[in-house]
Amino acid sequence: MRSIPVDTSRMVFMAAGGARPKLKNRETGEIKLNAQGVQLWQVKVLAQVDDNDGDALLISFAAQTPPPLRLGMLLRVSGLVAIPWETNGRHGVAFSAASLEVVEMSGAGAA
Repeated sequence: MRSIPVDTSRMVFMAAGGARPKLKNRETGEIKLNAQGVQLWQVKVLAQVDDNDGDALLISFAAQTPPPLRLGMLLRVSGLVAIPWETNGRHGVAFSAASLEVVEMSGAGAA
């Protein structure tokens, strides 16, 4: 499978909800693991480059326990890759990250 590295240096990521387990089999509910046996998670994010319009992406990442995500949290996404796919006449691009973490906001603006 070919993957394309994504330069995230000018991108901002915002959680669009919490992380959910990535399923290997929707019928059985079996959860997908990576090659090291670590559970895969998915989170929908709004990704924006500079002042351009944002796009919704579904990003997969491996973690023993996902970060506690809520709508609107800023995220740091490292090692993002785009993975083009095609199956049974359908096609698209999947996104996977080496890590995903919440950007802690300092007390700026606190009175």
